[in-house]
Amino acid sequence: MGRKILLFHNVILFYVGIVICTRTSKKIYFDVDAEENGNVGVVHYVKDDSDFDWVVNNGPHHPYVVLLGSLEFNLKNVTLLKNSGRVNGIMVIHVVENETLTPFPEEGFSPDSSCPNDGYGLYNDDSEFGHCKTVAWNHNGTNLMYQDFNIPIFVLTNQTEVDFLINDCYEKFNKPTENGTARDYPLCAAELKDRMSGAKDSPTCMRRTNVATNLNPDTYCDPLGDKNVAATIKEVNSSEPYPNNSVIIAAARLDSFSLFENIYPSADNHVTGIVGLLAAAEALGKMKPAIKSKTGSKDILFAFFNGEAFDYIGSSRMIYEMEKGDFPAKKRGNPNELTLHKITLDHVSHFIEVNQLGYRDKDSLWIHSDPHSRQSGNISAEIDKMISTIKRISSDVGVKMDSVWSKQPLPPASVQRFLMKKTIPSIVITDHEGHYTNKYYNSRFDIAREINATTPSSNESDTYDIISEQARLLTKVSTSLAGFLFELSTGDPPPDVLEADVNQVNHMLHCFLVTRKCELFRQILPASDMKALEQSSDPYPFYVSVDSVSNHVTKITKHLLSLYLGDTVNVTEESNCKKSDDKDFVYQYVWMQGPKVANSTTRKGICKKTTANTSLAKSPAFDITDYDWNSGKYSTWTESSWNTISVRIFLVPSPRMQLLVYNIGNIPLKEKFLKFPKFIWPQITQQPNFTPITNYDSQLWRDIIVAVIITSVWMQQKS
Repeated sequence: MGRKILLFHNVILFYVGIVICTRTSKKIYFDVDAEENGNVGVVHYVKDDSDFDWVVNNGPHHPYVVLLGSLEFNLKNVTLLKNSGRVNGIMVIHVVENETLTPFPEEGFSPDSSCPNDGYGLYNDDSEFGHCKTVAWNHNGTNLMYQDFNIPIFVLTNQTEVDFLINDCYEKFNKPTENGTARDYPLCAAELKDRMSGAKDSPTCMRRTNVATNLNPDTYCDPLGDKNVAATIKEVNSSEPYPNNSVIIAAARLDSFSLFENIYPSADNHVTGIVGLLAAAEALGKMKPAIKSKTGSKDILFAFFNGEAFDYIGSSRMIYEMEKGDFPAKKRGNPNELTLHKITLDHVSHFIEVNQLGYRDKDSLWIHSDPHSRQSGNISAEIDKMISTIKRISSDVGVKMDSVWSKQPLPPASVQRFLMKKTIPSIVITDHEGHYTNKYYNSRFDIAREINATTPSSNESDTYDIISEQARLLTKVSTSLAGFLFELSTGDPPPDVLEADVNQVNHMLHCFLVTRKCELFRQILPASDMKALEQSSDPYPFYVSVDSVSNHVTKITKHLLSLYLGDTVNVTEESNCKKSDDKDFVYQYVWMQGPKVANSTTRKGICKKTTANTSLAKSPAFDITDYDWNSGKYSTWTESSWNTISVRIFLVPSPRMQLLVYNIGNIPLKEKFLKFPKFIWPQITQQPNFTPITNYDSQLWRDIIVAVIITSVWMQQKS
């Protein structure tokens, strides 16, 4: 099944914009697109039913470009506007700092479906659990992400620009009078451009892209994808034994989506899972000697899957590479070269996944397991042992964890793809027993403030070292997870000193959710990445993007894993941070700027020798020759290529004045007439029948003035 998507765009008014981005699949088609030369309409601010009625039925100046508030932007209203045939585009207000202008929907809002990733999970064809028959996980899912609107939809995040649109555009020129009469021309209009080149579905789009018709062939779409990030506690090389059932996978998803490009806050949705797992890795990194020295201990593979929001792209790819013997890296041609030992599904003994951790359903976190796996007595007993162990350890550190009913299916999770291949003792830890406690799943409202991951301050930078309530809670969860993984690996109870660092947790939450311009990210990245980091205060986006683009979050996650699990190499220059043996490919060498030197602006660089590595997170469907697009085996999401994206606000005269301007512009102009502003106006005022304008509400005179101004400016530019 191939899919196409569009993402709505985040707009800076007048010239630069972020609109919806097209993604495609074979049967599900989400599309928001514009005319090649832009969609133009008179701006109308819709706040209540009378405004909807004006736009849809009564307003005489259609087509409109509608300005919607956060509560008015929903599937019902967008469908109403689109089906009216009188709307050419939509602009959505999203100024998070202004709760009056952008109230959050109390009942919740999610553009995703009520059963995320349903078509590619473990229960897709299951008669008992398929299509969320027993639990509709995303209670607030609207499917807005998967609709075909064919009009551009932009989001406005700047307070000044929203004020301009409301006060200086709509209120000043377009708002109907108190008695409900339409305003005279000129009117304030908007032109929205977000032309994209995607075809009707992924197979068609990729076929057109792969057919070269000239020396510079067009690209219609690209597969979604990026890189998975993984690291092991042990450094088992390709020449050493690596028994079956000797690897524990501890996993989290690395991406999310939202309707609007570059607005992917995903605070609870997956950032809590990323930070929770990274903090557990940091705690276990200090226990590496104890784990490695224990005879028979299992290795722990920390895995962060990318593209999971789009039907498990990253986890599917890792399994595909495991089956080919290409994980964690492809085979090298020289058999004498050492690499990390290949990991296959046969090596995997247990699977632990952390999902949403920011809330508490009935004051508890919840442990989920797969009912099908429990049909095997040995597997079921091992799952029960895992649940019992993590409950005991979490209770010791003050975290309440309960297990759900054993016959309830797993929520959407990467482990489902692994269980489709092998029955593995697995648990998924979340903050919900049944449907999501996160009422803003995969939406622009899932922000740090909603999960208490921020602290009050007049200065954003002041909050970096202030421990938030969420940081305290999540640190205990990470300590529990680290202790559980330690005991699962070694068979020994976790030592008392095994504890996650609350400052690291707090800093990660701040850097991922509040601002990228933070000390932790400055420390772990090389100097070459500082330009991208410093160019904006916004958090890095979590959208997987296309496979030809490497995301900042992916690199940051690799560097954090390297910091927490890697060994420090005693070098002081970045150029020396590399392997000494040309045949040794076991380790990656990662350079970081490091912390500031005391009383100085310079930094002391750090070189880490690490097993942290990236592997492809691209659907195998795009690499398999003659792949059956109808099989539904792998995700087939693609993103349309983009052309010009912009918003332009301008005054438009009446149709007859537009015609007048057009005709004037086509008259063969003499050189003298090209000086129109200096020449024509004095002659007009000296005519015997000339009467000064006294009625500024006269539509005719207003239209003439606008026409004269527009024509004059145009002529001056031409001359």
